Amino acid sequence: MSQCGTEFHRLAAYLFAVASTFATFYERCLILEPPYPEVRASRLVLTDLTGRTLSAGLGMLGIGAPDRM
Repeated sequence: MSQCGTEFHRLAAYLFAVASTFATFYERCLILEPPYPEVRASRLVLTDLTGRTLSAGLGMLGIGAPDRM
């Protein structure tokens, strides 16, 4: 039997790290009103991709994620 399917804690730890890192970023950086327009665009992309990553990972664990926060 492969251990790949039994080590859910690794995915949970990864998702926790992603969420924690993003929360720190969100607290320290302006997302919607940054100093330059191109910074806003890249931060919005980062925000979207982080949300998708968390949603997909939680889905793999069988945990629902809210559509919006």
